[in-house]
Amino acid sequence: MLEAAVFAAIAQAALLLGAVLVWRFSGLTKPARVGLIMAFGAGAVISAVSTDLVSVAYNEAGAGPTALGIGIGGLGYFLIVSLLERSGNSEKAAVVIEKADERADHEVEGASPTEARNLLIGMVVDGVPESVSIGLTLHLGSIGVSAALVGSVFIAGLPEAIGVAAALLAGGFTLSKILARFSVIVLIGAVAGAFGYGSLVNAPHDVIAIIQAIAAGALLVVVVNEMIPIAVRGAKRWAGVLAACGFVFAAGMTWITG
Repeated sequence: MLEAAVFAAIAQAALLLGAVLVWRFSGLTKPARVGLIMAFGAGAVISAVSTDLVSVAYNEAGAGPTALGIGIGGLGYFLIVSLLERSGNSEKAAVVIEKADERADHEVEGASPTEARNLLIGMVVDGVPESVSIGLTLHLGSIGVSAALVGSVFIAGLPEAIGVAAALLAGGFTLSKILARFSVIVLIGAVAGAFGYGSLVNAPHDVIAIIQAIAAGALLVVVVNEMIPIAVRGAKRWAGVLAACGFVFAAGMTWITG
């Protein structure tokens, strides 16, 4: 359980790195640069999801349960996010980057305290299924946690952290306050990773496989709804090339550690 928590925290620690980077290098908030990073991260996540979640679920539970799990995870995540957005309690980093893209100088608008809260809630909603997925891989992985999934989640988290941190900095938040808030999200990720592992310690492999498929479905919605639009808008036609590179990167990590 401790191992699951540690690796989930490592994956979410990209938020802390992203905040420090945007504080030191404000040019990172330009949509083109965010798009390149996001495209690479999207490809890495797709590779890790297909290799370390879906393929394992298919081998353990079969095609039907795997497909059902992906459908449940995708629809469930979509409904949760939709309800939060409707109630005004969730705002995505994509919104921040969209606002910057609409400005001629590509400066990010400052976040108000309410917007800051909503952005942080949105990051928690994104991070929980990722962290749970990392914890789940400890059950069915041949030699432990999926390094590819940890690496891809880390890379994918950088653009989100850059966008949100830029909005908070522009809104008057100090770096120390941003790091404190991001640290809470990392802690939540660690708890979610431990839960993903600990809640299924004695569960049959086919049950774990189905839950892995549910986590995969949620991650696919994150990639398509949040990551790919930012990647294409920022990196243009290079988005596909960078996504392919990210896919190969994650696949290589699976091959090396598998």
